[in-house]
Amino acid sequence: MKKSQKEIINIIALVIILIVAFNISNLFNNSIKEENNLSNTQDINPAVTNETELEVKESEETTYDSEQYADLIVDDLVSSEEETNFSPKVAFIIDDLGYETEVAKKMIELEYPIALSILPFLQYSDFTAEEGKKNNKEIMLHLPMEPNNSDANPGPGVIKSYMSEEEIRQAVRKCILDFSYAIGVNNHMGSKITEDREIMKIVFEEIKGYNLFFIDSMTSKNSIAYEVAQEMGIKAAVRSVFLDNNNDMEYIKGQMLEVQEIALEKGEVIAIGHDRINTFYVLKIMIPELIRAGIEIVPVSELVK
Repeated sequence: MKKSQKEIINIIALVIILIVAFNISNLFNNSIKEENNLSNTQDINPAVTNETELEVKESEETTYDSEQYADLIVDDLVSSEEETNFSPKVAFIIDDLGYETEVAKKMIELEYPIALSILPFLQYSDFTAEEGKKNNKEIMLHLPMEPNNSDANPGPGVIKSYMSEEEIRQAVRKCILDFSYAIGVNNHMGSKITEDREIMKIVFEEIKGYNLFFIDSMTSKNSIAYEVAQEMGIKAAVRSVFLDNNNDMEYIKGQMLEVQEIALEKGEVIAIGHDRINTFYVLKIMIPELIRAGIEIVPVSELVK
């Protein structure tokens, strides 16, 4: 092909490109004019104006819904943060101390903040309280109370249902004064007494005078002790789990698993065990398991309200 022919073809191609570009420009301008005309028409036509207002309102409602949705997301995030910071707590009390020293010493040497609930007027009551205090253990009075089972013997210092008001007061005072380090009280046996509102009022008036808290051991399902303590403004709590009604180690392990389950579900557990070697072994083995499960072992005084 000759040079002159190539130049002609190039010129024709350039003209075609210019024509196409021109047409596209016109289409774009016409589109803008139509949109402007439509806008002007809506300003003039009241009916169209109402529809426009409706669309604006719908848009505002959508925005509002979106803001609500955002608020829900924020609430969920806050809730998630609270759940993340949620720290289940378990407190342990060891009851019936004062009869012996061998197991008591092992309990005292546990590195966890276990409360020692000591029976009054026994051979090793003072020794256990002294040793426990040295090892930063909370000391409690395990106050003997009459049970429904008349054959059971709660031991010296027992509160009995036939006592006069003054006899009850004197008995409670003597038991409290036998413990210079006691910061709280829980009942030893006492199913009969903790069901009696009038006797518990007398007991709590004395306890309140010494600024002690109270843990209801719940030896009776009909106990009203916690309820009365709350009514009288005494810091109190309720036992959740007995660890060793059965002295079998497998049973005690099962009870510790129940402690873990309740703690993770409800947040707080007070578990009561007794002055027994099998209980000591299970505590030593399984408390670290509770800690690994995210449960904090706390002094019982932290869970009274």
